[in-house]
Amino acid sequence: MFKRVGWGLLILVLSVLSLGYIFRMPITLHFVAPSLHQAGVELHCLDWSLTTNMDLHVQRACIGYQGQLLELADITANTQNITINRANLILVTPDSSTEPSVAKKLALALPQSRPLLHIKRLVITQSQLKKPLIISINEPELNEFVVTGDVKAEVDVKNTKLAGNIELDDRLLSTVKAATVNSIAGLNLTSQHSFAFDGIALDIDTQLSTDFTYAINTCSMTIKSSGKVSSHYNLNSKTLTLDAQQLATTLNGKNECLQSLSGVIDDDAQQQFVTRQIPLNWRLVLPNKIIVQDTQLTLDQLTLQAGSQLLMNVKQLAVDIKNPLETLLAQFALSFSSDDIALLAIAASVVSSDIDGNYQLKVATLPDFIDVDAQHISAQGHFSINSILAAQPTLELSAQLALGQLKVNDIGIDNYQATFKARLQSNQYLTASLSSQIDTVNMGSIKLSQLTNQLTAAGSLSAGELFFDLTSETKLARLQTEELRLNDIRISSTGLQSRALQASHHIHAEGIELVATHNITSTTHPFEVIISEQLVTKLNPLLHQFVPLATLTDGKVSGRIAGDINLQQADLSLQVVGVSGLYTDYLAKHFNTQFTGRYDSGQLNVVPSTFELNELRAGAVVKQLTGFWQVRANELAVTELTGKVMGGHFLLDKYRLTEEPQQALVTFDNIDASKVITLDAKSGISLTGNVAGHLPVYFTKAGIEVKGGQLVNQGAAKLLITDNAAFNSVKAQQQELGPILGLLENLDIQSIKSSVNLKPDGWMTLGVNLQGYNQQQAQQVNFNYNHEENVFTLLRALRLSDEITQKVEQEYSTKGSNND
Repeated sequence: MFKRVGWGLLILVLSVLSLGYIFRMPITLHFVAPSLHQAGVELHCLDWSLTTNMDLHVQRACIGYQGQLLELADITANTQNITINRANLILVTPDSSTEPSVAKKLALALPQSRPLLHIKRLVITQSQLKKPLIISINEPELNEFVVTGDVKAEVDVKNTKLAGNIELDDRLLSTVKAATVNSIAGLNLTSQHSFAFDGIALDIDTQLSTDFTYAINTCSMTIKSSGKVSSHYNLNSKTLTLDAQQLATTLNGKNECLQSLSGVIDDDAQQQFVTRQIPLNWRLVLPNKIIVQDTQLTLDQLTLQAGSQLLMNVKQLAVDIKNPLETLLAQFALSFSSDDIALLAIAASVVSSDIDGNYQLKVATLPDFIDVDAQHISAQGHFSINSILAAQPTLELSAQLALGQLKVNDIGIDNYQATFKARLQSNQYLTASLSSQIDTVNMGSIKLSQLTNQLTAAGSLSAGELFFDLTSETKLARLQTEELRLNDIRISSTGLQSRALQASHHIHAEGIELVATHNITSTTHPFEVIISEQLVTKLNPLLHQFVPLATLTDGKVSGRIAGDINLQQADLSLQVVGVSGLYTDYLAKHFNTQFTGRYDSGQLNVVPSTFELNELRAGAVVKQLTGFWQVRANELAVTELTGKVMGGHFLLDKYRLTEEPQQALVTFDNIDASKVITLDAKSGISLTGNVAGHLPVYFTKAGIEVKGGQLVNQGAAKLLITDNAAFNSVKAQQQELGPILGLLENLDIQSIKSSVNLKPDGWMTLGVNLQGYNQQQAQQVNFNYNHEENVFTLLRALRLSDEITQKVEQEYSTKGSNND
C-alpha cells in the first residue's frame, strides 16, 4: 500500500511539474512581473526552457525601464555563467517635463557569488545616433566588466561605486547625427577616460588627443587639442564642473589661407597689409574651473593668443546657454600689435545686452595704399551700448584723437588734437560734439596757425527725413599768405542739415565783421556774404600789409556778395562812403563810390561806376575828383577822371591797371599860374594869370613817359620882381645885362609856351618861352628858358615853384639871355 501511495505521490509531483513546465510562461509572468513592476521594471515577454544539461535557456525576454526597452535573445544560464548571445537596447530621450527623481548614494546588494555575465552582441539604438552602436560585454571576474566593439571600456562594480575606464575615437563620433560627414572626414580623435560614479556624483578624467583639418578651397586649417580634462557632474544639482587648464588647443593655418584674400581684395598693397595683420597660429587656454548648472555656464578666464601679436581674455563669464545674448555677463580684453599697428587695445564688460568699454589705438603711419600721409596717430576713448538687442538701443561714444602730422595733396597739418563725443538716446535722438585744435595748417602758400573749433550736431534718426541742427565756433590766431596776414579770426556758425546743408556764419577778422550764408546740395553750393556797414578804419591792419605807409582815417563800407561756389559764379555790390586816408604826406578826403559786378569762372567784371573824391593833397591840392571805373576780365580801368587843381580844371581820359603798354592824355585849363609857379612871398617875385595844356602820358614796362606835352597861358599874365637878392646880385655882377634883366621886373606876359618831356628814368625837360611887354620901358620881351630836372611824379612837373626863378637866375649868370 505504501508502495502504491509512493508511486501515486511521485506521479502527482511529476504531473504538477509537467503542468508547471508546460504552463511556465504564464506562471512566470503572473508571479515575476508584479515583483519587477514594483522596482520600476516591466517584463513584456519571456520564453524560457531547460536544456538537457538542466541549464536555463531563455529564447526571448523583453524588459522596459523608464521608457528604455531591452530585448534579450538566446540566453543560456547556469550556476557559472549567464550568456546572452543577442541583445537590443532602445534608448529614448527622457521627457524634460517629467519631474526628476532624487539621486541617492549607491547601496548595491551584490551577492558574494553568482553566475558571470556575458553579452556577445548588444545593439544600442538612439534617435541622436546615425547608426546603432554594437558592443560586447564580458565579466571575467565577478562584478568586473569588459566592453569591446564600438566602445571599449572596463567597469568595476562595487556596492557604493562604479569605476572604470573607457576609450573613444573618431569612429564613434561618426555615429552621431549632429556631426556632418564633411567635418568628421578630417577628424582624428583618441581619448582615454577614467570614471567613478557613486550614485550622485560622476567624476571623469579624460586624456584627450585630437586633430581636425578643415579645408575651404586652398585654405587648410588644423585644430589640435591634447591634454587632460577633469569633470565632475552632480545628478541632483545638475552641475557639471570642468578643469581644462591642462588641455592645450591650437589652430594652425597655412599661407594659402592668406593668399585666398586675392579673390576678395583686388589691390595688392591692401592684400599685403591685411595678410600682415592676420596670425596663422592661435592658442586657446581654458580655465581650471568651468561650471555648467542646468543651462547656466560660468568660467573664470578664457585666453586666446596668437604669439606676441594678439591676446584676448574673457573673464568672469556667465551665460544662460538657452538665451546667450540676453544673459551674457563677461569681461573682455583684446590686445593686438604688429609692424603696422603699434597697439590696438579694447576692454569691455558685458551685462546682459549692455556693453561698456574703453579702447586705444596707436599707429606710427598709415599704409601706403591710403593716399594720405599721416604720422603718429593715436586714439583712445570710451563706448557704452545699452539694450543692444532692442530695436532702438542707446549709445554713448567718446574719443580723444591725435595726429602728429597729416598731408593730403598740398594740405599739411601739424599736431592735430580732437575730442569727440556722441550720444544716441532710445528715441533715436542723436547729439554729437567735436572739439579740435591744430597748431598749423599749410595749404600751398596759405598758412593757418593755432586753429580751434567746437562743432555740435543734434537731430533725430527716427523714420522720415533727417534734420540735424549744427553749431560751430572757430578761432584762428593767424592766417598768412605771401601777400596777406590776418590775426584773431573768429567764426560763429549755425546750420541745418536735411536734404541739403544750410548754414550761416558770423565772421570777425582784424575787427572786420562779415555775415555769410550758404547751402550745399549734390549739384549746387549757393552762398551769400553780407558786409554790414562798418568803419573802414578796421581795414587798417589789412591795408598796412600791402601799403605800410597808408592809413585810413574815416569812412564806412558795406556790401553784398552772392553766388555759387560749385559754379564759380558770384554777383557782388559794394558801397564806400566818406573814406579818408593818408599815404606818407598825401591826404585823400571823402572818397565815395557804389558798384555792382560779377565773378564768373575766374574772371571779375564790374560795370562802369562813378566815384568821387572831395580832396586830394599831393603837393598840389586836388579837389572834387570824379570819374568812372570798371573791371573787365580782371583788368581795372579808370576813365574821364576830372578834378579841380590850382584854381583850374584837369581831365585824364583813361588809365588801365595793367602791365601792358598804354597811352593816356591829361588835359588841364584855367590853372592859376601863381599856384603852378609857387613862389615864396618873401622872394619879391610873383606871377599872375592862368595856364592850360595837355600831357600825352605813355605807360610802359620801363616806366612812365611824357612825349610832346605842352603848357600855354590863358589870357594875360604878369611877372613882378621886386627886391630879389639873387636877381639883384646877377644884375650887379653882369652890369651889361642889367637893362635886359630889368625888363623882367615888371613884365606883362602875353604868351607862355612850354614843352614838357619826361623820360622813364625820371628826367624831365621843360622848354619855356615867355613873351611879354614892359610898359615902363615900352619894351617887347621874348624870353626862352630850358629846364631839366629828375622828377618822379606828374604833379612835380606841374609845380614849377620858385625853383624856376633860381634856374633863370642861374642861366643868366652863366650864359646870359636869349632875348629877341
